[in-house]
Order: sequence, then C-alpha cells, then structure tokens
Amino acid sequence: MKVLYLDCFSGISGDMMVGALVDAGVSIERIETELKKLPFSGYKLQWSKVVKKGIYATKMDVILDDNFEHEHEVHSHHHDSLNSSTTHSHRHYAHIVEMINQSELHPEVKKRSQQIFHSIAAAESKIHHIPVEKVHFHEVGAIDSIVDIVATAVALEELKIDRIISSPVPVGSGYIHCAHGTYPVPSPATLEILRNVPIKTSNLPFELTTPTGAGIVKSQVASFGPIPAMTISSVGYGAGTRDLPNQPNVLRVVVGEMVNHLLECEPLLPLQQQEVIYILECHVDDMSGEVLGYVMEGLFQMGAVDVFYTPIFMKKNRPGVLLTVLASANSVEECEQFILMETTTLGVRKNVCTRSILGRKSVSVSTPYGNIRLKQAIQNGKIIRQVPEYEDVKKAATDYKVPFLEAYVAAMEIARERSKGEES
Repeated sequence: MKVLYLDCFSGISGDMMVGALVDAGVSIERIETELKKLPFSGYKLQWSKVVKKGIYATKMDVILDDNFEHEHEVHSHHHDSLNSSTTHSHRHYAHIVEMINQSELHPEVKKRSQQIFHSIAAAESKIHHIPVEKVHFHEVGAIDSIVDIVATAVALEELKIDRIISSPVPVGSGYIHCAHGTYPVPSPATLEILRNVPIKTSNLPFELTTPTGAGIVKSQVASFGPIPAMTISSVGYGAGTRDLPNQPNVLRVVVGEMVNHLLECEPLLPLQQQEVIYILECHVDDMSGEVLGYVMEGLFQMGAVDVFYTPIFMKKNRPGVLLTVLASANSVEECEQFILMETTTLGVRKNVCTRSILGRKSVSVSTPYGNIRLKQAIQNGKIIRQVPEYEDVKKAATDYKVPFLEAYVAAMEIARERSKGEES
C-alpha cells in the first residue's frame, strides 16, 4: 500500500502541500500541464528553493499578471487565504465545481479536488448560514485556492497514494486581518473544517494552518497519529512564506510503502489497529426503490465505506427503510449532505465510534484463467483468510467460458500454496 505521511509540525497550507509533494518527486511540468486544462488564466507559477531554519525546501508562489493586479486589490498573510481580497469580484463554489467537472482532468484528480473544495465550502456555508452552492471565494483567493487544491490532487494522483496519514495539526494563535475584519486564530473557517480532527496548541502568534490546508487534511487524511511502519521512498519539504522564530516553517511529507505484515516485524500497536468510523442513519417511507438505488450508488462514489438498507415498519404501520451509511472522516460530510439533498428525510443522525480492523493486503495470482486478485486479512503477521475479488473471478469465468466456481477455486488453491511457501 502506497502511503503518504504529513508531518505538520509547523502547520499546513495549500502552497506548502504542493511544494512538499514536488520536493518529494512530483513533476513540476505535470502540475503545470494539468492546471492548463482549467479554463482560467491571469497567473503564473514561480518555483524556488528556500532555506527555513537550515531546512532546504521547495516554495511555490502564484504570481498574478499585472493587469489582474490592477483590477483586484491583493491581500496576503502567512500562507494562502480563501478570503484574501477586499474586492467584490468572486467565484461561487458551484461555478468552481462545474469548471473542474467540465475539464479534461483525470477523474481521480477531479474527485480529490471536489472533496477538498466541498470541505471548505461546507464550513463557510455553516458559518455564514448560506447554501453551500452559493458560498463564494473572492477572485484573488479563488485563483490561489484553485491552483493549490488542483495541484495537490494532481500530485497525489501522480504518486498513486492509497492512504494518507497525518500528525495532529497545529493551528497557531493570535489574530489575522482579512476581508471581513480582524479574526482570531484559528479562523472560524479553519476551526469549523477541523471538527473531529486532532489539533495541537501552539504559542506562535501566527496562522499556522489555513482553510485550504485544513480542507486538504479533513477531506484526504484517513487517520492521525505518529509516522507508521513503512519503507520510505522519498521525503519532501514545502516552505511557507513567513519565517517562524524558533522552528522551520515547512511541511514535511514522507512517501513510502506500508511494511509487509508477512515479514517478521512487530505487530501493529492497538492504536493503529483501530480507526474512527462515522455512522449516518435516517428513516425513509416515501421513496421508490429506483431512487434508493441511485442514492446508494452516489454514496459509494463519494467514498462511503458501506451503505445498506434495512426494512422497517414506521408509524401507522407504514413499511419503510432504515438507511445506514458507514463513512470515514474524509467523506462523512459529503455523504451527509448528499443524503439530505437526494432523499426525503428531514434529518440525519450521526454517531462516531471506533472499530478494530485487521491488516489488509491485495495480492494477484496467476491462474489458468488469467491473473486474479485476492483480498487478504492479516492478524499478527499471519494471513487468517483470503478471498478472490468478485469482479476478477467474473471476468475470468466470462473470458475463458468456465463456471464461476472453477475460476474461484483455482485462485484460492494457488493463493494457499503461495502462502504456505512464504510461511516456510
């Protein structure tokens, strides 16, 4: 499993994230080529190497064209800001999402970009009490945010990251000055975005984590804690703008592979064998089966871990269904909003709990019917069960015109023999 660890000891912003991923090996040319697929201009990217308290790091700056700067009053501070201009020119969230959707960006890039933007827009929606689609980003801040967010999604797709883990996030202290006035740090948007995310206190009187940085963490990080057992392939440092007094103002990212649990190594700590899961529930008694099917499909596309319906009898003996959704921290808000938008329910119950999980691994075996992947469940370094992937078995059975069970059993037998050889 390809894993990315975010070491946010000085916070995180969009430009720090992009700089760190480039420093870890992502191609600048790839990022700039992909950004050209978006229908907006008026800027150029400037890349540089800077030293922050002895750490050599990559810095990305979004430079606006001269004519753009004449039209828009620019305001900047520690990192990036969504509301960084006092001009009335702005872009609505719905317009930004449409722009991303209609582009020729890779589907995974579109998905990650929309997840990040939604986490930010949902927070702004709650703070300002307006519909999500009407949340607006001031024009200058919008360009910074679009570049930071889409570039981050491009970099994660190029690295083929399967899982992102982060340290607790320091938010800073003091006050910031933005279009709406003087605000405490963390800003209301940052604080709202980071609900259910572990944060750290800091005596530094600066904004260490921006709304864009918070949105990246909230929507993309699967779990929080110390750096996991992994084989490191690259390390990158992304620089922020400000110089901090006693520490380097950089974000460190670590890229690598999770340690193979079949090797002789220490078992995972109990903390690492558990993850936070959200349970969303609601009752529905006035929707057709077709709509319910659409809702289930949409929830899975948004990253739900599981979705299921339970037949129930409601008031007045009306037959209905209990919709239950299991979601991780990076998809729960999007799933919740989708339920409220696409079903007839007037409310969604949300509970948070922890679940113990087994180690997981995907392997591929060569059979007389082609390659078939298997999902393995691992405990204390040993495979306790393994199951062929349904779609692979189905394809094998169809392509080779053999019974489904014949392809299934063939994959299981070869997998068992391989496991015995590795254990011996």
